[in-house]
Amino acid sequence: MLVTKILKLRLSRIQKGKEHLSTQDKLMLVTMESPDLSANFLLRLFKVSLPKQWKFKHADDEDIHYSKQLIELIETDFIPAYEFHARKYAWYEQCLMYQLNFVVLKPSQQQINGYLRQLDQCLDQQPKIELLHHFQQQYPSAQHANALAKSYAGASEYTKAIEWYEWAAQQSSQVNEVAFFGYIESLIHRNQLEYKPQMSDVEYAIHLLIQYLKPIDQKAYAKLLQAGVKSLLPDSILKTRAVQTNILADVGRGLNSLGKSLNHILKVKEFDLPFSKEVIANAPKLLHSEIILEHLAQNEAIRTAVQTLLKNNELTTAIEFEPALQQFWLSVQTEPELLKRLITPSQSKAWFETLPNTHFQTKKPLNLAEFQLILEHGLLNYLGEESLDKFHSERNMLYAQRDMVVTEMTAFTSWFYQECLQPYLYQQTALFQQMKLILLQLDNIAFTSQLFIYQYEIQQRAQDLSNWMKIKLEKGNDFDRVNAAWVALREVAGFESEMAQDKINALQNTLMQYKTIRNNQILISFDSKEISDYKEDEK
Repeated sequence: MLVTKILKLRLSRIQKGKEHLSTQDKLMLVTMESPDLSANFLLRLFKVSLPKQWKFKHADDEDIHYSKQLIELIETDFIPAYEFHARKYAWYEQCLMYQLNFVVLKPSQQQINGYLRQLDQCLDQQPKIELLHHFQQQYPSAQHANALAKSYAGASEYTKAIEWYEWAAQQSSQVNEVAFFGYIESLIHRNQLEYKPQMSDVEYAIHLLIQYLKPIDQKAYAKLLQAGVKSLLPDSILKTRAVQTNILADVGRGLNSLGKSLNHILKVKEFDLPFSKEVIANAPKLLHSEIILEHLAQNEAIRTAVQTLLKNNELTTAIEFEPALQQFWLSVQTEPELLKRLITPSQSKAWFETLPNTHFQTKKPLNLAEFQLILEHGLLNYLGEESLDKFHSERNMLYAQRDMVVTEMTAFTSWFYQECLQPYLYQQTALFQQMKLILLQLDNIAFTSQLFIYQYEIQQRAQDLSNWMKIKLEKGNDFDRVNAAWVALREVAGFESEMAQDKINALQNTLMQYKTIRNNQILISFDSKEISDYKEDEK
C-alpha cells in the first residue's frame, strides 16, 4: 500500500475532484504508485487489479487518521462498486478489524449492533467468524452468540453452531424464534446418529418442533418440519413420493395443455384421450398403512426406540417383534388414544405383548382391470398405435364416445375427490393432531419422533393431493381433468368401496366402447407421423 504521505495527497485529490472522478479512478489513486488516469479501457484492463488484502498503517496517529479516511472510501465507494470481489475477499471485515484495533477501541452497543447488521451481509468465512468471536468474547450475550452460531452454520460448521445456539438459549428467558429455527436447521444438517444416547440429531429436532406449538413464521416452521421428516424417513418410503420432473418437460406439458384449451375454445373436435405419464407421476401420491407396514419393522431406529421404551429384550426376534409393531401401528390408526398407554412402562409392556394376537380385517382389493395396465404401460399400449382414418364415415361417433369417456372420467374424479379423498384427509388430519397432542406427553424422544414422521407424511401427502386435484377440477381443461382421473384411478386402489368398484366397472365399459369404435376406424396403411404426434401427447 502507499506510504502515508502519498496516501494523504491522493485522498485530498479525491476529495477535491470526487464529482468528476470515477470509482476506478479513485481506486487507482489509492492503490497505484503511478496511476495514469488518462489510460484507455484496454490499458486499464491490464494494469488495474482489485486488491485482495488491504494493508492499513498504524505506526502513529497520522497513519491511523488517513487509514480511517481510506476505510471510509472503501466502505462508501469501493465495496458497493465491486461487491462480489469485496465479499469474496472480506473487505468490510478487514476494515472493521482495523477499526476495532486502532480506532473504536470500546464500541457502544449501538455501534456493535451496526457492525452486526453489516456483518450479516458478509460471507460466512473465517474473517467474519473471527470478528463475531471477538464480540462474543469481549461482550458476551445471547445476541452475539446467535450471530456467531448463524455464521458457523453458514460455513457448514454445524457442531460449533449448535454449541453457540445452545449457549445463547441458556442465557435467554424467552425463545428467539429465528435463532431457534437456526438451531433446528443445524441439527438437521449435521444429522448425527447420536445427539444423546438413544436419540439422533434429527429425532431431537423433530421433537423440538412438535413441542413448539405456536410458531410466528409458519412457512419457516413448515419448511423445517418437511426437511426433518425427509431426513428421517427411510429411502424406501421417500421413493414412493411423487416424481419430480424437469422444467423443460413442465413447459412442454403446459404448451400441450394450452393447445388443448384453444381447441376447445375454437370448438375443434378431439378424438384422442389425454394421457401424460409425467403429469400422473408428478401428482402427489397417498401413503397408506400397507406401505408403512412393509417397512416399519425394518426400521432400526424404531426397533431400538421400542426396545428402549419397553426396557426389556423380550420382543427381539422377527417373529415376535414385527407382528407386534405392525399391529401397534394399525391399532393406533383406528384408536390413537391407545398411545396414552405408552406413558406408563408397565402398560407399554403388557400392551405390546398382546398385540401379536390382535387381528385386523384386511381390505378387499379393487379390480382395476385394464386401468392397471394403462397406468403401468401407457394408454397406447391399451389402444394400439395404429393411425386412424380421418375421413371415416363414423368419425362423429368416435368424437361423441371420446367426449363421453372424458365426461365420465371427470365425474369419477369429482366423486373420488368428494367421497374418498376429502373424508380421508379429514380423518388423517384429525388423527395427526390427536396423535401430536399425545406424543407431547411421552418421554421417549426417538420413538415419538419416528411415529410422528410417518403420520405427518400420511397427512401431508393427502393434503397435497387434495390441493392438486382441486385445482385440476376447478381450473383445468380436459387435459388436466382426465389426467387427474388417471391419478384418481391410481389412488382409489387404496380405498375399500363397493361404489368405487361399480364406478370403475362402468367407466371400463365406456372406455372399451371407445376402443371398439376407434379400432373400426384404423387405416390399413398408416402415417408414422400421426403415431409420433400421439405418443408426444402422452408425455
